Amino acid sequence: MADNLSLELIKCLINQPGLDVNVRGLNGKTPLHCAIEFDELSMVDLLLTKKNINPFVEDNDGKTSLDYAKEGKKAEILQALINNKYGSEQDSLLHLAAMIGEVNAVRYLIGKGIDVNVRNALHHTPLHLAAGIGHAEVVKILIREGKAEIDVFDARNQTPMHYAVNNKKLEIVKLLLKLGADVNSARMGQNSMKLSPVHIAVSNTNYDERDLCLDILKCLIKEPNAQVNLQDYENKTPLHYAERLKTIEVLLTREDIDPLVKDDSGKTPFDYAKPEIKKALMNNKYGSEKNSLLHLAGQKGEIEIVDAILKEEIDIDIVNNKGLSPIYLAAEKGHLHVVKLLLKKGANYTPVLHLAIKSNNLELFKVLFTEKNGSLLCKDTVVNFPTLHNKYVAQREIADKRTKKHNNIICIYTTVSAVAVAVYIGLITTTISSAIIFATITGVFALVIAIMISEISKRYIENEFQKKMLMELEGQRGTESVRSEIDSVEVESLHNSCLSGA
Repeated sequence: MADNLSLELIKCLINQPGLDVNVRGLNGKTPLHCAIEFDELSMVDLLLTKKNINPFVEDNDGKTSLDYAKEGKKAEILQALINNKYGSEQDSLLHLAAMIGEVNAVRYLIGKGIDVNVRNALHHTPLHLAAGIGHAEVVKILIREGKAEIDVFDARNQTPMHYAVNNKKLEIVKLLLKLGADVNSARMGQNSMKLSPVHIAVSNTNYDERDLCLDILKCLIKEPNAQVNLQDYENKTPLHYAERLKTIEVLLTREDIDPLVKDDSGKTPFDYAKPEIKKALMNNKYGSEKNSLLHLAGQKGEIEIVDAILKEEIDIDIVNNKGLSPIYLAAEKGHLHVVKLLLKKGANYTPVLHLAIKSNNLELFKVLFTEKNGSLLCKDTVVNFPTLHNKYVAQREIADKRTKKHNNIICIYTTVSAVAVAVYIGLITTTISSAIIFATITGVFALVIAIMISEISKRYIENEFQKKMLMELEGQRGTESVRSEIDSVEVESLHNSCLSGA
């Protein structure tokens, strides 16, 4: 009877508006401390109905309600504490321990076999909470001793890494990476945002604690497998979100950064960039080939970006570490509209001319002739163009040797065949000496025929090449002027250059 009255009285008291159920009394004990100390299971159950009950409040000796239950060997009360769901998010006792940073409690509960990946109402695991708040030792214990799932997603598809980055916990970010966390895991919150930790780190640098956020960003992109061009729900990369020059400079330390990825609106980071950031993007070298932004834009056929870059003071003929210029890369990828623009802006056409000859690309020739008004066919540019000649002379020698080798094989085969036939006929019709004489004459004749066939074939190919060039050019300029210039061109030299470069 008295027990029932006590329970009713406590029930009435704890339901009073504004009452702190965790209030500390004599020796710093809370009502939960006292209920456990006196082994009052029913009273413990009653107190646990309060959402804000905290079993980790310490008394004056630094002991929690969980400590009281453990040390007093109060198995039923201990199980009640473990089974209870705390707070509005229905946290487990392990959630609370991880959130508060109770290292001993976390280790004890793991030892008791508690599910280390247990989830609350928001699908947070204890690791989510420990990482987001910054309890490094708890994070270590959960992963190393409890074998907690490190890349687990909550209800909004956020991992512990997302929480650590978003809450600017640099130590936790480093620790999670060391323990094997995925630096590229995509967060899908409201509107399916698909933000990676790098996206979040870049966004954070635009606001408070910028230096700390930059350190987190540096830590993330130092990971070799970090995908710095990962796109979110709007197809924006981290570079799209960067608003500060220092952030841009950090991102540009990655060789594989791509400033020309387009988002859903068709805009690149370069399109969004402020003047000082555009300058940084243009001055940077990209990829293992150390391409300039003009190289990348030309290679991708981004004529608007090429045009924007050309309005700045830049070297239009800048070369990468392979010695290739932007106009060469644009031509190589078939972006003739970019080639035309670069030629109009004064780019050196020599690399493109080399490429056109090497690949026998008449469309490219056509662009060159149009933009340069046919001047490429003048004697001082093509016919006696020393640079072009020197570039292909070595390859011509190799090609000539191959041609001679093939012709020799044809001649030998023809001669041997003729001699064999002649000897056979001679043996049948006359003496051996007559057969040898007849075979020799036949062999010489066959050799001459083979050489003539080879030369005729070569001349035929040259004539076809000349006709093809003539047909292309006649559509652009007067027939007579084109014919007079074509006649002065050493077509054999051009054609052999094409063959040697093929």
